[in-house]
Amino acid sequence: RLDAFPTLRLGLEAGRAGGAAPAVFNAANEQAVKMFLEGRMTFAEIPVRIEDALAQLAGAPSHDRTSLLAADRAARERVASDEARR
Repeated sequence: RLDAFPTLRLGLEAGRAGGAAPAVFNAANEQAVKMFLEGRMTFAEIPVRIEDALAQLAGAPSHDRTSLLAADRAARERVASDEARR
C-alpha cells in the first residue's frame, strides 16, 4: 500500500534508480521535514516537494563525492525555492 505512504514510494523509486537520485531524495526529504517543523510548509507538501526535486535533479551527475554533494545542495535549494511550490 505505497499509495498511503508517498514519501516511502519516492524513496524506494530513488533507490532503484540509483545515480544521484538517492542523494537527491535524502536531501529533499531532510529539507522538507526541516521546513515543516519550522512551520514553513504543511505535512502534505513534503512528498510534493521531494517529487519535484527528484523530477528536476535525479539525473544529476553522480560519479564522485563532489557531484553528489552538488546534487544534495541543489535538492535542498529546490525544496526551499518558491518554484518548487508550483
